[in-house]
Amino acid sequence: MRDWQQGAFEVVRTHPHTGFLASATPAAGKTTFGLRVAHEMLSSGRVRRVVIIGPTTHICRQWALDAARYGIDLEPNRPNADGPETSDFHGVAVTYQTVAAGPALHQSAARRPTLVIADEPHHMGEQASWGKSAKQAFGEATFRLLLSGTPFRSDDEAIPWVRYDDDGLSTADFTYGYPEALVDRVCRPITFLPYDGEMEWISDGQMRSADFDLVLPAAESARRLRTALDAGGEWMGKVLSDADVRLTEVREAGHPDAGGLVVASDQDHARAIARRLSLVSGEPPEIVMSDEAGASARITSFAASDQRWLVSVLMVSEGVDIPRLRVGVYATAARTELFFRQVVGRFIRTTPSPKRQMSYLLLPADGRLKQLAFEIERERRHAIDLAPGLNEELEELDSELPERSEPGQGFQALSSTGAELDEAILAQTTMQLFATDDIDTVPDPVSAVTGGVIRQKAAQAGSSGLAADGGIAPERPATPPESGVPARESAFAARERLRAERRAMVADVSRRTGESHREVHARINRMTGATAVGKATRDQLEKGNAILLRDLS
Repeated sequence: MRDWQQGAFEVVRTHPHTGFLASATPAAGKTTFGLRVAHEMLSSGRVRRVVIIGPTTHICRQWALDAARYGIDLEPNRPNADGPETSDFHGVAVTYQTVAAGPALHQSAARRPTLVIADEPHHMGEQASWGKSAKQAFGEATFRLLLSGTPFRSDDEAIPWVRYDDDGLSTADFTYGYPEALVDRVCRPITFLPYDGEMEWISDGQMRSADFDLVLPAAESARRLRTALDAGGEWMGKVLSDADVRLTEVREAGHPDAGGLVVASDQDHARAIARRLSLVSGEPPEIVMSDEAGASARITSFAASDQRWLVSVLMVSEGVDIPRLRVGVYATAARTELFFRQVVGRFIRTTPSPKRQMSYLLLPADGRLKQLAFEIERERRHAIDLAPGLNEELEELDSELPERSEPGQGFQALSSTGAELDEAILAQTTMQLFATDDIDTVPDPVSAVTGGVIRQKAAQAGSSGLAADGGIAPERPATPPESGVPARESAFAARERLRAERRAMVADVSRRTGESHREVHARINRMTGATAVGKATRDQLEKGNAILLRDLS
Protein backbone atom coordinates (compact mmCIF):
# COMPACT_ATOMS: atom_id res chain seq x y z
CA MET A 1 0.00 0.00 0.00
CA ARG A 2 0.98 3.63 -0.37
CA ASP A 3 2.21 5.34 2.77
CA TRP A 4 -1.06 7.16 3.38
CA GLN A 5 -3.06 3.95 2.89
CA GLN A 6 -0.86 2.11 5.37
CA GLY A 7 -1.18 4.96 7.86
CA ALA A 8 -4.95 5.08 7.53
CA PHE A 9 -5.14 1.29 7.82
CA GLU A 10 -3.29 1.38 11.13
CA VAL A 11 -5.66 4.07 12.43
CA VAL A 12 -8.68 1.97 11.45
CA ARG A 13 -7.30 -1.08 13.27
CA THR A 14 -7.24 0.81 16.57
CA HIS A 15 -10.34 2.94 15.98
CA PRO A 16 -12.68 2.63 18.99
CA HIS A 17 -15.92 3.45 17.18
CA THR A 18 -18.05 1.67 14.58
CA GLY A 19 -17.79 4.43 11.99
CA PHE A 20 -14.71 5.82 10.23
CA LEU A 21 -14.46 8.64 7.67
CA ALA A 22 -11.36 8.65 5.48
CA SER A 23 -11.15 11.86 3.47
CA ALA A 24 -8.66 11.45 0.64
CA THR A 25 -8.31 13.51 -2.50
CA PRO A 26 -9.86 11.99 -5.64
CA ALA A 27 -7.46 9.59 -7.36
CA ALA A 28 -5.48 8.91 -4.17
CA GLY A 29 -6.45 5.23 -4.03
CA LYS A 30 -9.43 5.01 -1.69
CA THR A 31 -10.64 1.76 -3.28
CA THR A 32 -7.40 -0.08 -2.53
CA PHE A 33 -7.46 1.19 1.04
CA GLY A 34 -11.09 0.13 1.52
CA LEU A 35 -10.47 -3.35 0.13
CA ARG A 36 -7.44 -3.80 2.39
CA VAL A 37 -9.67 -3.03 5.38
CA ALA A 38 -12.29 -5.45 4.05
CA HIS A 39 -9.69 -8.19 3.60
CA GLU A 40 -8.42 -7.72 7.14
CA MET A 41 -11.88 -7.81 8.72
CA LEU A 42 -12.97 -10.87 6.73
CA SER A 43 -9.72 -12.73 7.42
CA SER A 44 -9.82 -12.01 11.14
CA GLY A 45 -13.45 -13.04 11.41
CA ARG A 46 -14.56 -9.65 12.66
CA VAL A 47 -17.12 -9.56 9.84
CA ARG A 48 -18.64 -12.28 7.65
CA ARG A 49 -19.78 -10.15 4.72
CA VAL A 50 -19.03 -6.86 2.99
CA VAL A 51 -21.45 -4.39 1.44
CA ILE A 52 -20.17 -1.67 -0.89
CA ILE A 53 -22.57 1.22 -1.52
CA GLY A 54 -21.72 3.36 -4.53
CA PRO A 55 -23.34 6.14 -6.54
CA THR A 56 -23.64 4.34 -9.91
CA THR A 57 -23.88 0.82 -11.28
CA HIS A 58 -20.57 1.25 -13.12
CA ILE A 59 -18.75 2.17 -9.91
CA CYS A 60 -20.27 -0.87 -8.17
CA ARG A 61 -18.99 -3.12 -10.93
CA GLN A 62 -15.59 -1.44 -10.73
CA TRP A 63 -15.46 -2.20 -6.99
CA ALA A 64 -16.31 -5.85 -7.62
CA LEU A 65 -13.60 -6.22 -10.26
CA ASP A 66 -11.00 -4.63 -7.97
CA ALA A 67 -12.14 -6.75 -5.02
CA ALA A 68 -11.47 -9.93 -6.97
CA ARG A 69 -7.75 -9.12 -6.85
CA TYR A 70 -7.97 -9.51 -3.08
CA GLY A 71 -9.85 -12.79 -3.25
CA ILE A 72 -13.02 -10.94 -2.21
CA ASP A 73 -16.00 -11.93 -4.34
CA LEU A 74 -18.73 -9.30 -4.47
CA GLU A 75 -21.86 -9.45 -6.58
CA PRO A 76 -22.40 -6.05 -8.22
CA ASN A 77 -25.84 -4.63 -8.97
CA ARG A 78 -27.52 -7.80 -7.81
CA PRO A 79 -30.48 -8.43 -10.13
CA ASN A 80 -32.44 -10.59 -7.67
CA ALA A 81 -32.68 -8.80 -4.34
CA ASP A 82 -35.63 -10.87 -3.16
CA GLY A 83 -33.74 -13.49 -1.20
CA PRO A 84 -30.49 -14.40 0.56
CA GLU A 85 -27.14 -13.90 -1.09
CA THR A 86 -25.68 -17.01 -2.65
CA SER A 87 -22.99 -18.86 -0.78
CA ASP A 88 -20.15 -18.17 -3.21
CA PHE A 89 -19.97 -14.44 -2.48
CA HIS A 90 -18.51 -12.41 0.37
CA GLY A 91 -21.13 -9.71 -0.17
CA VAL A 92 -22.57 -7.26 -2.64
CA ALA A 93 -21.85 -3.92 -4.30
CA VAL A 94 -25.05 -1.92 -4.71
CA THR A 95 -26.07 1.65 -5.42
CA TYR A 96 -27.56 4.03 -2.88
CA GLN A 97 -30.72 3.92 -4.98
CA THR A 98 -30.89 0.11 -4.66
CA VAL A 99 -30.60 0.34 -0.87
CA ALA A 100 -33.37 2.94 -0.81
CA ALA A 101 -35.60 0.57 -2.79
CA GLY A 102 -35.32 -2.19 -0.18
CA PRO A 103 -33.78 -1.09 3.14
CA ALA A 104 -35.56 -3.82 5.13
CA LEU A 105 -33.90 -6.55 3.05
CA HIS A 106 -30.45 -5.10 3.69
CA GLN A 107 -31.28 -4.57 7.35
CA SER A 108 -32.12 -8.25 7.68
CA ALA A 109 -28.95 -9.35 5.89
CA ALA A 110 -26.82 -7.06 8.06
CA ARG A 111 -27.71 -9.11 11.13
CA ARG A 112 -24.70 -11.16 10.15
CA PRO A 113 -21.51 -9.28 11.06
CA THR A 114 -21.21 -6.83 8.18
CA LEU A 115 -18.69 -4.25 7.01
CA VAL A 116 -20.31 -1.42 5.07
CA ILE A 117 -18.11 0.70 2.79
CA ALA A 118 -19.88 3.85 1.63
CA ASP A 119 -18.17 5.24 -1.47
CA GLU A 120 -18.69 9.01 -1.85
CA PRO A 121 -21.19 9.20 1.05
CA HIS A 122 -22.15 12.78 0.18
CA HIS A 123 -24.93 11.18 -1.85
CA MET A 124 -26.65 10.50 1.46
CA GLY A 125 -28.38 13.20 3.46
CA GLU A 126 -29.73 12.49 6.92
CA GLN A 127 -33.15 13.89 6.02
CA ALA A 128 -33.15 12.70 2.40
CA SER A 129 -34.47 9.33 1.27
CA TRP A 130 -31.07 7.82 0.50
CA GLY A 131 -29.70 8.81 3.90
CA LYS A 132 -32.74 7.60 5.81
CA SER A 133 -32.79 4.26 4.01
CA ALA A 134 -29.05 3.73 4.52
CA LYS A 135 -29.40 4.41 8.25
CA GLN A 136 -32.26 1.93 8.45
CA ALA A 137 -30.43 -0.72 6.43
CA PHE A 138 -27.03 -0.48 8.11
CA GLY A 139 -27.65 1.11 11.49
CA GLU A 140 -26.61 -2.14 13.18
CA ALA A 141 -23.68 -2.98 10.92
CA THR A 142 -20.49 -4.10 12.63
CA PHE A 143 -18.41 -1.34 11.04
CA ARG A 144 -19.06 1.49 8.59
CA LEU A 145 -16.16 2.83 6.53
CA LEU A 146 -16.90 6.07 4.66
CA LEU A 147 -14.55 6.99 1.80
CA SER A 148 -14.76 10.42 0.21
CA GLY A 149 -12.75 12.98 -1.66
CA THR A 150 -15.48 15.56 -1.00
CA PRO A 151 -17.01 14.84 2.43
CA PHE A 152 -19.75 17.48 2.26
CA ARG A 153 -23.02 18.14 0.46
CA SER A 154 -23.93 21.15 -1.61
CA ASP A 155 -27.06 21.65 0.51
CA ASP A 156 -24.97 21.49 3.74
CA GLU A 157 -27.15 18.69 5.08
CA ALA A 158 -25.47 16.28 7.48
CA ILE A 159 -24.20 12.94 6.14
CA PRO A 160 -25.05 9.84 8.21
CA TRP A 161 -22.27 8.53 10.46
CA VAL A 162 -20.09 11.62 9.93
CA ARG A 163 -19.04 13.73 12.92
CA TYR A 164 -19.31 17.53 12.68
CA ASP A 165 -17.58 20.26 14.66
CA ASP A 166 -19.24 23.29 16.26
CA ASP A 167 -19.09 25.15 12.94
CA GLY A 168 -20.91 22.36 11.14
CA LEU A 169 -17.81 21.15 9.26
CA SER A 170 -17.29 17.43 8.78
CA THR A 171 -14.52 15.89 10.88
CA ALA A 172 -12.58 13.10 9.22
CA ASP A 173 -10.84 10.36 11.17
CA PHE A 174 -8.05 10.40 8.58
CA THR A 175 -7.26 13.04 5.97
CA TYR A 176 -5.01 12.90 2.92
CA GLY A 177 -5.20 16.03 0.79
CA TYR A 178 -4.22 17.02 -2.72
CA PRO A 179 -1.03 18.82 -1.55
CA GLU A 180 0.27 15.66 0.12
CA ALA A 181 -0.70 13.62 -2.95
CA LEU A 182 1.28 15.97 -5.21
CA VAL A 183 4.35 15.73 -3.00
CA ASP A 184 4.07 11.92 -2.90
CA ARG A 185 3.55 11.70 -6.68
CA VAL A 186 0.25 9.96 -6.01
CA CYS A 187 -1.65 12.50 -8.14
CA ARG A 188 -0.87 14.57 -11.20
CA PRO A 189 -0.76 18.36 -11.09
CA ILE A 190 -3.42 20.05 -13.20
CA THR A 191 -3.43 23.39 -14.99
CA PHE A 192 -6.66 25.25 -15.69
CA LEU A 193 -7.04 27.09 -18.99
CA PRO A 194 -9.94 29.58 -18.65
CA TYR A 195 -11.40 30.86 -21.92
CA ASP A 196 -13.03 34.28 -22.09
CA GLY A 197 -14.95 35.87 -24.94
CA GLU A 198 -17.63 38.40 -25.74
CA MET A 199 -21.02 36.73 -25.45
CA GLU A 200 -24.19 38.23 -26.87
CA TRP A 201 -27.71 37.08 -26.02
CA ILE A 202 -31.27 38.37 -25.88
CA SER A 203 -32.86 38.90 -22.48
CA ASP A 204 -36.28 40.49 -21.91
CA GLY A 205 -36.32 41.52 -25.54
CA GLN A 206 -33.01 43.36 -25.32
CA MET A 207 -29.60 42.52 -26.70
CA ARG A 208 -27.05 41.85 -23.97
CA SER A 209 -23.30 41.71 -24.46
CA ALA A 210 -20.55 40.92 -21.97
CA ASP A 211 -17.38 38.96 -21.47
CA PHE A 212 -16.72 36.97 -18.30
CA ASP A 213 -14.87 39.84 -16.62
CA LEU A 214 -18.05 41.84 -16.26
CA VAL A 215 -19.95 41.23 -13.02
CA LEU A 216 -23.62 40.52 -13.81
CA PRO A 217 -26.74 39.67 -11.81
CA ALA A 218 -27.21 35.95 -11.28
CA ALA A 219 -29.80 35.62 -14.05
CA GLU A 220 -27.64 37.29 -16.68
CA SER A 221 -24.51 35.49 -15.50
CA ALA A 222 -26.31 32.19 -16.06
CA ARG A 223 -27.41 33.23 -19.55
CA ARG A 224 -23.89 34.35 -20.44
CA LEU A 225 -22.52 30.97 -19.38
CA ARG A 226 -25.21 29.16 -21.32
CA THR A 227 -24.30 31.22 -24.39
CA ALA A 228 -20.68 30.11 -24.14
CA LEU A 229 -21.62 26.46 -23.73
CA ASP A 230 -23.83 26.26 -26.80
CA ALA A 231 -22.48 23.35 -28.84
CA GLY A 232 -22.92 25.31 -32.10
CA GLY A 233 -21.29 28.53 -30.93
CA GLU A 234 -17.83 29.82 -31.70
CA TRP A 235 -16.69 29.73 -28.08
CA MET A 236 -17.26 25.98 -27.96
CA GLY A 237 -15.70 25.53 -31.38
CA LYS A 238 -12.55 27.35 -30.32
CA VAL A 239 -12.26 25.44 -27.04
CA LEU A 240 -12.80 22.02 -28.65
CA SER A 241 -10.24 22.82 -31.33
CA ASP A 242 -7.65 23.94 -28.80
CA ALA A 243 -8.37 20.94 -26.58
CA ASP A 244 -7.81 18.54 -29.45
CA VAL A 245 -4.54 20.24 -30.38
CA ARG A 246 -3.48 20.11 -26.74
CA LEU A 247 -4.25 16.37 -26.64
CA THR A 248 -2.13 15.80 -29.73
CA GLU A 249 0.76 17.69 -28.10
CA VAL A 250 0.43 15.62 -24.93
CA ARG A 251 0.54 12.44 -26.97
CA GLU A 252 3.58 13.58 -28.92
CA ALA A 253 5.32 14.59 -25.68
CA GLY A 254 5.51 10.98 -24.49
CA HIS A 255 2.01 9.78 -23.62
CA PRO A 256 0.80 8.23 -26.91
CA ASP A 257 -2.49 6.85 -25.59
CA ALA A 258 -3.50 9.94 -23.59
CA GLY A 259 -7.22 10.62 -23.69
CA GLY A 260 -9.56 13.56 -23.37
CA LEU A 261 -12.92 14.01 -21.66
CA VAL A 262 -15.69 16.54 -22.27
CA VAL A 263 -18.20 16.86 -19.42
CA ALA A 264 -21.42 17.97 -21.12
CA SER A 265 -24.64 19.40 -19.73
CA ASP A 266 -27.23 16.88 -20.85
CA GLN A 267 -27.69 14.14 -23.40
CA ASP A 268 -28.66 16.38 -26.32
CA HIS A 269 -25.76 18.69 -25.49
CA ALA A 270 -23.36 15.74 -25.34
CA ARG A 271 -24.44 14.42 -28.72
CA ALA A 272 -24.14 17.86 -30.31
CA ILE A 273 -20.65 18.32 -28.85
CA ALA A 274 -19.66 14.84 -30.02
CA ARG A 275 -20.71 15.67 -33.59
CA ARG A 276 -18.66 18.84 -33.56
CA LEU A 277 -15.68 17.20 -31.88
CA SER A 278 -15.76 14.46 -34.51
CA LEU A 279 -15.26 17.10 -37.20
CA VAL A 280 -12.47 18.76 -35.21
CA SER A 281 -10.49 15.62 -34.38
CA GLY A 282 -11.34 13.48 -37.39
CA GLU A 283 -12.31 10.64 -35.06
CA PRO A 284 -15.77 9.97 -33.56
CA PRO A 285 -15.61 10.29 -29.76
CA GLU A 286 -17.12 7.75 -27.40
CA ILE A 287 -20.36 8.96 -25.81
CA VAL A 288 -21.49 7.72 -22.40
CA MET A 289 -24.86 8.47 -20.84
CA SER A 290 -25.68 7.35 -17.32
CA ASP A 291 -28.98 5.71 -18.19
CA GLU A 292 -28.02 3.91 -21.39
CA ALA A 293 -27.52 0.17 -21.58
CA GLY A 294 -23.88 -0.76 -21.99
CA ALA A 295 -22.54 2.51 -20.55
CA SER A 296 -20.31 0.67 -18.10
CA ALA A 297 -18.87 -1.55 -20.82
CA ARG A 298 -18.13 1.49 -23.02
CA ILE A 299 -16.27 3.22 -20.19
CA THR A 300 -14.20 0.09 -19.58
CA SER A 301 -13.47 -0.25 -23.28
CA PHE A 302 -12.45 3.40 -23.59
CA ALA A 303 -10.17 3.15 -20.55
CA ALA A 304 -8.28 0.25 -22.14
CA SER A 305 -8.10 1.75 -25.65
CA ASP A 306 -6.16 4.56 -27.29
CA GLN A 307 -9.30 6.37 -28.47
CA ARG A 308 -8.88 10.13 -28.27
CA TRP A 309 -12.09 11.51 -26.78
CA LEU A 310 -14.91 10.60 -24.43
CA VAL A 311 -18.01 12.81 -24.07
CA SER A 312 -20.10 12.16 -20.98
CA VAL A 313 -22.93 13.43 -18.82
CA LEU A 314 -22.50 12.79 -15.07
CA MET A 315 -21.46 9.15 -15.59
CA VAL A 316 -17.74 9.96 -15.55
CA SER A 317 -17.89 12.89 -13.15
CA GLU A 318 -16.86 10.89 -10.09
CA GLY A 319 -15.33 7.61 -9.09
CA VAL A 320 -14.58 6.34 -12.59
CA ASP A 321 -10.99 5.22 -13.06
CA ILE A 322 -9.51 6.22 -16.45
CA PRO A 323 -5.90 7.15 -15.63
CA ARG A 324 -4.98 8.05 -19.21
CA LEU A 325 -7.22 11.15 -19.19
CA ARG A 326 -4.95 14.19 -19.59
CA VAL A 327 -7.09 16.87 -21.28
CA GLY A 328 -10.59 17.95 -20.31
CA VAL A 329 -13.27 20.42 -21.34
CA TYR A 330 -15.63 21.61 -18.62
CA ALA A 331 -18.76 22.16 -20.72
CA THR A 332 -21.45 22.14 -18.05
CA ALA A 333 -23.06 25.00 -16.14
CA ALA A 334 -22.75 23.17 -12.81
CA ARG A 335 -20.83 25.51 -10.50
CA THR A 336 -20.80 23.75 -7.15
CA GLU A 337 -17.51 22.92 -5.45
CA LEU A 338 -18.62 19.32 -5.05
CA PHE A 339 -19.16 18.72 -8.75
CA PHE A 340 -16.12 20.73 -9.86
CA ARG A 341 -13.73 18.81 -7.61
CA GLN A 342 -15.14 15.50 -8.72
CA VAL A 343 -14.53 16.44 -12.35
CA VAL A 344 -10.97 17.55 -11.56
CA GLY A 345 -10.45 14.17 -9.92
CA ARG A 346 -10.85 12.46 -13.29
CA PHE A 347 -7.64 14.05 -14.60
CA ILE A 348 -5.21 13.70 -11.71
CA ARG A 349 -4.88 9.92 -11.61
CA THR A 350 -1.36 8.79 -12.46
CA THR A 351 -0.03 6.33 -15.02
CA PRO A 352 3.39 4.67 -14.97
CA SER A 353 5.83 7.28 -16.22
CA PRO A 354 9.49 8.12 -15.57
CA LYS A 355 8.54 11.75 -14.99
CA ARG A 356 5.61 13.78 -13.79
CA GLN A 357 2.72 14.45 -16.13
CA MET A 358 0.57 17.57 -16.27
CA SER A 359 -3.16 17.50 -16.99
CA TYR A 360 -5.14 20.35 -18.54
CA LEU A 361 -8.73 21.43 -17.99
CA LEU A 362 -10.23 24.00 -20.37
CA LEU A 363 -13.19 25.87 -18.90
CA PRO A 364 -15.25 29.04 -19.22
CA ALA A 365 -13.66 32.07 -17.54
CA ASP A 366 -16.77 32.30 -15.35
CA GLY A 367 -16.02 33.97 -12.01
CA ARG A 368 -17.34 31.12 -9.87
CA LEU A 369 -15.45 28.46 -11.83
CA LYS A 370 -12.23 30.50 -11.65
CA GLN A 371 -12.70 30.80 -7.91
CA LEU A 372 -13.03 27.02 -7.58
CA ALA A 373 -9.92 26.57 -9.72
CA PHE A 374 -8.06 29.08 -7.57
CA GLU A 375 -8.80 26.99 -4.46
CA ILE A 376 -7.06 24.04 -6.09
CA GLU A 377 -4.20 26.33 -7.13
CA ARG A 378 -3.84 27.34 -3.49
CA GLU A 379 -3.48 23.67 -2.57
CA ARG A 380 -0.77 23.36 -5.19
CA ARG A 381 1.10 26.25 -3.57
CA HIS A 382 0.77 24.51 -0.24
CA ALA A 383 2.36 21.41 -1.77
CA ILE A 384 5.31 23.58 -2.85
CA ASP A 385 5.62 24.81 0.73
CA LEU A 386 5.78 21.18 1.87
CA ALA A 387 8.42 20.31 -0.74
CA PRO A 388 10.22 23.43 -2.08
CA GLY A 389 11.97 21.42 -4.80
CA LEU A 390 8.57 20.73 -6.32
CA ASN A 391 8.22 24.30 -7.60
CA GLU A 392 10.92 24.06 -10.24
CA GLU A 393 9.56 20.74 -11.46
CA LEU A 394 6.02 22.08 -11.80
CA GLU A 395 7.19 25.25 -13.55
CA GLU A 396 8.97 23.10 -16.10
CA LEU A 397 5.75 21.16 -16.69
CA ASP A 398 3.76 24.39 -17.03
CA SER A 399 5.98 25.50 -19.91
CA GLU A 400 6.30 22.08 -21.52
CA LEU A 401 3.61 22.71 -24.15
CA PRO A 402 3.16 25.87 -26.25
CA GLU A 403 0.48 28.49 -25.61
CA ARG A 404 -2.59 28.41 -27.82
CA SER A 405 -2.96 31.01 -30.58
CA GLU A 406 -5.66 33.67 -30.58
CA PRO A 407 -8.93 32.68 -32.30
CA GLY A 408 -9.95 33.94 -35.69
CA GLN A 409 -12.90 36.22 -36.29
CA GLY A 410 -16.27 35.37 -37.80
CA PHE A 411 -19.55 34.60 -36.08
CA GLN A 412 -22.50 32.35 -36.56
CA ALA A 413 -25.97 33.70 -35.82
CA LEU A 414 -28.09 31.33 -33.74
CA SER A 415 -31.59 31.51 -32.33
CA SER A 416 -32.40 33.63 -29.30
CA THR A 417 -34.14 32.47 -26.12
CA GLY A 418 -37.51 33.48 -24.81
CA ALA A 419 -38.26 34.55 -21.27
CA GLU A 420 -39.41 31.07 -20.22
CA LEU A 421 -36.18 29.46 -21.37
CA ASP A 422 -34.14 32.16 -19.67
CA GLU A 423 -35.94 31.38 -16.41
CA ALA A 424 -35.26 27.68 -16.92
CA ILE A 425 -31.56 28.36 -17.41
CA LEU A 426 -31.38 30.42 -14.23
CA ALA A 427 -33.38 27.98 -12.14
CA GLN A 428 -31.35 24.98 -13.22
CA THR A 429 -27.99 26.72 -13.18
CA THR A 430 -28.38 27.92 -9.63
CA MET A 431 -29.79 24.67 -8.28
CA GLN A 432 -27.74 22.86 -5.69
CA LEU A 433 -26.42 19.97 -7.71
CA PHE A 434 -26.46 16.69 -5.77
CA ALA A 435 -28.85 18.07 -3.17
CA THR A 436 -31.05 15.48 -4.83
CA ASP A 437 -30.42 11.85 -4.02
CA ASP A 438 -30.01 10.06 -7.32
CA ILE A 439 -26.91 10.87 -9.32
CA ASP A 440 -28.20 8.93 -12.30
CA THR A 441 -31.37 11.04 -12.56
CA VAL A 442 -30.27 14.46 -11.30
CA PRO A 443 -31.23 17.15 -13.82
CA ASP A 444 -28.32 18.98 -15.36
CA PRO A 445 -28.22 22.76 -14.90
CA VAL A 446 -28.85 23.42 -18.57
CA SER A 447 -30.97 20.46 -19.63
CA ALA A 448 -33.98 21.06 -21.83
CA VAL A 449 -32.64 24.45 -22.96
CA THR A 450 -31.82 25.02 -26.63
CA GLY A 451 -30.54 28.01 -28.51
CA GLY A 452 -29.71 31.16 -26.61
CA VAL A 453 -26.71 32.37 -28.57
CA ILE A 454 -26.63 35.30 -30.95
CA ARG A 455 -22.90 35.44 -31.50
CA GLN A 456 -19.65 34.89 -29.66
CA LYS A 457 -16.06 36.05 -29.78
CA ALA A 458 -14.02 33.31 -28.13
CA ALA A 459 -10.55 33.92 -26.76
CA GLN A 460 -8.41 31.94 -24.38
CA ALA A 461 -7.77 33.98 -21.28
CA GLY A 462 -4.40 32.28 -21.10
CA SER A 463 -3.10 29.61 -18.80
CA SER A 464 -3.74 30.79 -15.30
CA GLY A 465 -1.10 28.52 -13.91
CA LEU A 466 -3.91 27.28 -11.69
CA ALA A 467 -3.17 23.72 -10.75
CA ALA A 468 -5.00 21.77 -9.32
CA ASP A 469 -29.18 -10.83 2.96
CA GLY A 470 -28.41 -13.95 4.58
CA GLY A 471 -26.67 -16.98 3.15
CA ILE A 472 -23.48 -18.70 4.18
CA ALA A 473 -20.21 -16.84 3.78
CA PRO A 474 -17.64 -18.40 1.44
CA GLU A 475 -14.17 -19.20 2.64
CA ARG A 476 -12.09 -16.24 3.75
CA PRO A 477 -10.34 -14.20 1.08
CA ALA A 478 -6.93 -15.05 -0.23
CA THR A 479 -3.81 -13.03 0.46
CA PRO A 480 -3.77 -9.83 -1.62
CA PRO A 481 -1.69 -10.24 -4.78
CA GLU A 482 1.56 -8.59 -5.55
CA SER A 483 1.35 -5.51 -7.73
CA GLY A 484 1.02 -6.36 -11.40
CA VAL A 485 -0.41 -9.84 -10.89
CA PRO A 486 -3.46 -10.30 -13.15
CA ALA A 487 -6.78 -10.62 -11.35
CA ARG A 488 -8.34 -14.06 -11.22
CA GLU A 489 -11.79 -14.43 -12.70
CA SER A 490 -14.18 -13.06 -10.11
CA ALA A 491 -17.20 -15.07 -9.01
CA PHE A 492 -19.62 -12.59 -10.57
CA ALA A 493 -17.73 -12.52 -13.88
CA ALA A 494 -17.66 -16.32 -13.94
CA ARG A 495 -21.39 -16.47 -13.31
CA GLU A 496 -22.05 -13.98 -16.11
CA ARG A 497 -20.00 -16.13 -18.47
CA LEU A 498 -21.73 -19.34 -17.37
CA ARG A 499 -25.18 -17.77 -17.71
CA ALA A 500 -24.37 -16.62 -21.24
CA GLU A 501 -23.16 -20.13 -22.12
CA ARG A 502 -26.31 -21.58 -20.59
CA ARG A 503 -28.61 -19.30 -22.59
CA ALA A 504 -26.96 -20.39 -25.83
CA MET A 505 -27.16 -24.11 -25.00
CA VAL A 506 -30.75 -23.85 -23.76
CA ALA A 507 -31.69 -22.35 -27.11
CA ASP A 508 -29.96 -25.23 -28.93
CA VAL A 509 -31.67 -27.84 -26.74
CA SER A 510 -35.03 -26.17 -27.26
CA ARG A 511 -34.67 -26.35 -31.02
CA ARG A 512 -33.64 -30.00 -30.83
CA THR A 513 -36.25 -31.28 -28.34
CA GLY A 514 -39.17 -28.92 -28.88
CA GLU A 515 -39.18 -27.91 -25.21
CA SER A 516 -39.66 -24.25 -24.38
CA HIS A 517 -36.75 -22.33 -22.91
CA ARG A 518 -38.66 -22.14 -19.61
CA GLU A 519 -39.09 -25.92 -19.53
CA VAL A 520 -35.40 -26.54 -20.21
CA HIS A 521 -34.33 -24.09 -17.49
CA ALA A 522 -36.76 -25.63 -14.99
CA ARG A 523 -35.50 -29.14 -15.70
CA ILE A 524 -31.84 -28.15 -15.27
CA ASN A 525 -32.62 -26.24 -12.07
CA ARG A 526 -34.31 -29.34 -10.58
CA MET A 527 -31.31 -31.48 -11.45
CA THR A 528 -28.80 -29.05 -9.92
CA GLY A 529 -30.85 -27.92 -6.90
CA ALA A 530 -31.01 -24.27 -8.01
CA THR A 531 -34.19 -22.30 -7.34
CA ALA A 532 -33.60 -20.02 -10.34
CA VAL A 533 -30.86 -19.26 -12.84
CA GLY A 534 -30.31 -15.81 -11.32
CA LYS A 535 -29.80 -17.34 -7.86
CA ALA A 536 -27.68 -20.30 -8.93
CA THR A 537 -24.18 -20.58 -7.53
CA ARG A 538 -21.18 -20.97 -9.79
CA ASP A 539 -21.05 -24.70 -8.96
CA GLN A 540 -24.74 -25.13 -9.85
CA LEU A 541 -24.27 -23.26 -13.12
CA GLU A 542 -21.25 -25.39 -14.05
CA LYS A 543 -23.17 -28.60 -13.32
CA GLY A 544 -26.15 -27.38 -15.32
CA ASN A 545 -24.00 -26.45 -18.30
CA ALA A 546 -22.35 -29.86 -18.19
CA ILE A 547 -25.79 -31.50 -18.36
CA LEU A 548 -26.79 -29.32 -21.30
CA LEU A 549 -23.54 -30.06 -23.09
CA ARG A 550 -24.16 -33.78 -22.61
CA ASP A 551 -27.69 -33.42 -24.01
CA LEU A 552 -26.28 -31.73 -27.09
CA SER A 553 -23.48 -34.23 -27.70
